[in-house]
Amino acid sequence: MQMFFRALSLALALTLAVAASAAAQAKAPAPQAAPAPADTGGKKNDDARKTPVAIEHDDNDAVGTRLAYRLKELLGRSSLMQPTSKDEKKIVLVLKTKEEFPGRSGLSSIYSVSWLFSSKEGALKYFLTSEAGIVDSADIDQTAEMLLGKTDKLASTYGYLF
Repeated sequence: MQMFFRALSLALALTLAVAASAAAQAKAPAPQAAPAPADTGGKKNDDARKTPVAIEHDDNDAVGTRLAYRLKELLGRSSLMQPTSKDEKKIVLVLKTKEEFPGRSGLSSIYSVSWLFSSKEGALKYFLTSEAGIVDSADIDQTAEMLLGKTDKLASTYGYLF
C-alpha cells in the first residue's frame, strides 16, 4: 500500500511539473526567427525608395511663389521623395507662374509644370511630361499635393533610371 501511495504521489508530482511547464511556455512568447537582412546596397531601408527631386521656380507673382514654397515644404516632409540640390540623378520640377489677371495680384496664377529627368549637371535633361492650370489662394495646398502625387507616380514609372 505504501508503494501505491509513493507511485501515486510521484505521478501527481510529475503531472504538476508538466502542467507548470506547459503554463510557462504558454505565457512566454514563442521564439521567432530573426528576419534575414535585406541587401540595400549600402543604403538604409528608409532611403530605399526616396526619389531625389529638385524644384525650380524663379517667377515673382504672389500666388505662384506660395505654390512653389508649399511644394518645397511638402517635399521636405515626404517619406517617398527628398529635396535635393546635389549633382545626382533626380527629377526636376520646372514651375513657371504668371498672374492670371495682371494688376490684380494675389487673386490667382496660371502655372505650368514640366517634369524633367536630370542625370547630372551640364547634361541634357530628359522631358517626362508637363501640365498647366490655374491656382488661386484657396487651392494652393490641394494643387501642391496633386503635383507631388504626380511626381511620385512618375518616379515609380521611371524608377529604372535611378
